[in-house]
Amino acid sequence: MRTAAMVKSFLTVFLSILLISCGSTRASIMAPDSGFESNVNYQAHQPAPDLESYQPESDEEVSQNGETEEISAPQAKRATPSAPTAPVDNRRMITYSHTLELVLEHKKEIIEKTRMSLIEQIKSNKGFIIGERDGSITARIPPENMDAFLAFARTLGKVEHESRRGADITDQYRDNISRLNSLKHVRDRYLALLEQAHNVTDMLRVEKELERINTEIEVLEGRIRHAEQSVAFSLITVEFRKKTILGPLGWVFYGTFWAIGALFVWD
Repeated sequence: MRTAAMVKSFLTVFLSILLISCGSTRASIMAPDSGFESNVNYQAHQPAPDLESYQPESDEEVSQNGETEEISAPQAKRATPSAPTAPVDNRRMITYSHTLELVLEHKKEIIEKTRMSLIEQIKSNKGFIIGERDGSITARIPPENMDAFLAFARTLGKVEHESRRGADITDQYRDNISRLNSLKHVRDRYLALLEQAHNVTDMLRVEKELERINTEIEVLEGRIRHAEQSVAFSLITVEFRKKTILGPLGWVFYGTFWAIGALFVWD
């Protein structure tokens, strides 16, 4: 009887422990399910979203088949019309050079009189002389006064040869302007570095680069000034000489040369 009582007590304790462990295991298993149910119940009690006031966070476009396709940020920027850019100066920079060769009458001091007349007309047409030698004057005159000056010069003698050339320097001028602006920005950065230099070596290195950049800036500024002056003032060269008068032997040789040429060349 005592043994049966001990067995019964042992079974009772074992069953109690088994029931306790099963209960804790079931509680741990049911915990996620209860959380899920609470979440579902919370969402079920939330009010329905207002579709009219709803706006998507990303831009979307509707394709032809009714589906929506998301537009990335770069595509959205490309789809937006760009703002109008500033108008570009389309004026062309044209330089003109004119050459005029005159044959003057065979008179005394005709060369000096012609030279003085040309100099006076250059000044009256708001020009200036840049070169002068025997029988030739080179000057710069504003394009609007060039035709008036040439019309007067033609009256001084017989026109033996005349030519005019024009050159478009617009692209070259704009390239020089762009290079000049870039160099000025680089110079400003080097000046900022010069203020931050902590030793003599760094200062000398920056100053050397500044000297090189300043030299390039001066060269570009000179080219730009020359281009602007070339457009504002046309280049005109007038060459003049006396008419050649042949002597008796000169006419003989001239006639012989003409006769030989007529034997070989017919118009």
